[in-house]
Amino acid sequence: MNTVSALAPIRPLDYDQDCLAALTAGAKKEIAYLSMFGKPLQPFQRLRRETYNYQPQSHLEHIANLKQYLEIAPSLIPRSNPALHRPVLRHPDLQPNIFVSDGLEITGLIDRQHATFLRLFLQCSIPDSPQNYGDVVSESLQEPSLPSNFSELSLEEQEQRAELFRKRQLRYLYVRLTSERNPEHYDALAYDFSTLRRRLFHYASDPWEGDNVTLRSNLISLSRKWADINGGTAPPCPLAYSDAESNECMRLTRAQAEADEQFKVCQDLIDVGSEDWVPANQYEAAMERNLALKKDVLDAAETAEESNDRRELDL
Repeated sequence: MNTVSALAPIRPLDYDQDCLAALTAGAKKEIAYLSMFGKPLQPFQRLRRETYNYQPQSHLEHIANLKQYLEIAPSLIPRSNPALHRPVLRHPDLQPNIFVSDGLEITGLIDRQHATFLRLFLQCSIPDSPQNYGDVVSESLQEPSLPSNFSELSLEEQEQRAELFRKRQLRYLYVRLTSERNPEHYDALAYDFSTLRRRLFHYASDPWEGDNVTLRSNLISLSRKWADINGGTAPPCPLAYSDAESNECMRLTRAQAEADEQFKVCQDLIDVGSEDWVPANQYEAAMERNLALKKDVLDAAETAEESNDRRELDL
């Protein structure tokens, strides 16, 4: 018996719609989940909780931010450079998870849960290890150098300057070699407001952890730079924030950044990694440092109520 299979017509690629689908899928997922299962939460990053007087933050506020993100998502597509719309598979973890031959060919990958398949303008970024966050010289792409009076500094100051130079040089060389050997990736990195576009996408797509400020502050940044991002002929930005709203959001953003810095100091004192991992043979010593730090924090509390709040930090 002869059979005939009905084949669905192959639709032509619509990169604009495909890019928009990629930009909005994560936010729509979060809206659906939080609408059904969401409840108020204190920030997962425990040191941020004092900023909000240890009060749970409403998931409904994050849903409102996500809906605002969906309004501006089409503007994040880099329409002037369609080459950046290409889907790319990337493994961003530069730890020993990528096996490279002596001829510099990739021969194998492990820990592929870190790999993502996204449009190039969403994939491009500098990996964490050479990133050197917050350094003005690194972000300016100036070629770094040691200070002219380096030889006159104390040994401790020389070590500090040399370490800063190493971090700056690593980031500079990553960007420079990317421009020479992987120009398509460099074009994506250098595209106007590339970092802001990616930040908005990731903050809207990531699971909510009691943080209503980070996405909102980036939406405010976008609204302020709307004409630059979309050109002078673009329609007005659909988002509007009063000065009071903007100032309060930026105040909370600064407070969260200070809490994050304090948390990093705590991790360094305990000697644990960014995700609190520690080698098995150092676990007991790390726990002792952890308990000592927690005792110091509780002893510094001025009231019983403050002591109870700090006890919840569970460093």
